[in-house]
Amino acid sequence: MTDVNVNLSRIAKYAIIMAFTLAIMYFGKNILIPLVISMFIAFLLYPLCHFFERKLARILSIVLTFVIVLLIITGIVYFFGTQFYHLFQNIKNFGEQIHTSIDKVVKFIDDTVLHGRIDLGKIVRNNSYNILGSGRFIENTISASTGIIASFIMIGVFTFLFLLYRTSFKNLILYYFPIEEKENASRILMKIQKVGQRYFFGLFLVILILGSLNGVGLWIIGLDYAFLFGYFAAFLAIIPYIGTFIGGLLPFLYALINHNHPWTAIFVLLWYMFVQALEGNIITPNIVGSNIHLNPLIALIAIFTGALIWGIPGMILFIPGMAVLKVIFDNVDSLKPFGVLLSSEFGSQKSTWLKKIGKKMNVSAEADKMDKNVMSS
Repeated sequence: MTDVNVNLSRIAKYAIIMAFTLAIMYFGKNILIPLVISMFIAFLLYPLCHFFERKLARILSIVLTFVIVLLIITGIVYFFGTQFYHLFQNIKNFGEQIHTSIDKVVKFIDDTVLHGRIDLGKIVRNNSYNILGSGRFIENTISASTGIIASFIMIGVFTFLFLLYRTSFKNLILYYFPIEEKENASRILMKIQKVGQRYFFGLFLVILILGSLNGVGLWIIGLDYAFLFGYFAAFLAIIPYIGTFIGGLLPFLYALINHNHPWTAIFVLLWYMFVQALEGNIITPNIVGSNIHLNPLIALIAIFTGALIWGIPGMILFIPGMAVLKVIFDNVDSLKPFGVLLSSEFGSQKSTWLKKIGKKMNVSAEADKMDKNVMSS
């Protein structure tokens, strides 16, 4: 009974800690989200910054790193910005053309599927004009853009400070460990940094592969701005489910507007479905999944929990966050069972743990026998 009470009290303690942590994350998300994003960006920029520190002072190295990154980001934004500018210049009276394209699709369905039995065109026209004609979309976009710019500035400042004072942060964490455990704690911090770097580098590779696949497919189909749509959709794919939908919707609508036959839009849709199936089953599990070693169930729970607590940023950040927790669990003896639970190799590690538990039970059984022999003698 004593062992059961101890286990129950331990479970209750972990449950209270988890509930308290989730509450802090939910109510403090406005400050925690930029902080966590900045921490992972600092992990990514650290190798480049450390390279420059061999010749320059730390603050100069950080500034030089920021300049290089900002130049790359500016080039990407300029490319997408100019391409989208030319794209929308070619689309005059966007709303009217959307309505015309919808009418074409509805007529195609009426003629080929329904054969005039249902007036689908009338039903769609009565509802689509109210949805697409709303002028609130532009106002909401402008207000959202202002908040995004403020968040980017905050993230940039936090990232700079993380890189500048990283030694102080590390020493602060190591200060609370005994001398004999400081080396192991430092090794855990290095593993956490590498997990963050590998995850986001793997994400970058996925974006490159998806962008190339999308672009080549759209180019073969004959769509203009094929690689613009392809890489834009690949970048949005880092937002699970929502990003994929938006990334595929834009080229689909463009094909409806600029091509006379709806089959082009249907081919675009089918190609995106094929690429997303490839990404979900082969590309991401082998590139990103191999770097974090989380089992799919935990990854899905992390995505949905992140969406519930932090929204879209949580859907992106909670997976590397769980990978960081796994590193901590794997290197702390009392938390190793939780690391086994998170692992993608749960089956093989489970048997190892059962063997260890079995050995401990055998040892305790032998000890009990020896005690009984001593008492009887």
